[in-house]
Amino acid sequence: MVTAGALAALAAGTPPAMAEAANGCAELDVCCYRTANDWAQGRPAASCRGVTRFSQELGADAYGAYAVHSALGEERAILHMTATVDGRACGICLAPHEQGVLQPDTVSTVHVDGTAGC
Repeated sequence: MVTAGALAALAAGTPPAMAEAANGCAELDVCCYRTANDWAQGRPAASCRGVTRFSQELGADAYGAYAVHSALGEERAILHMTATVDGRACGICLAPHEQGVLQPDTVSTVHVDGTAGC
């Protein structure tokens, strides 16, 4: 179950040559923001980069992230979460250049699988 505020899409708008995308996230990364203040100030607590065979477990700095931003070029990121309301596991597809506020749900892993879009 995705909360009402989850995943507001952004217009891509940033040129691919830029070293930094929105919210302080480096181009081609998926960034996690621990708190609302980190999100507002563009200070990611952690980031993931590159296509992986398996999901990447989030460390202590990013586990349960308040928000996430995808600065991926073409690949999607699958976020594995636990819904706070009922404790059920769920997944959300985050398209390139999308971002969203995820709390109160708890994000635990990110998987960039190399597939274009959601």
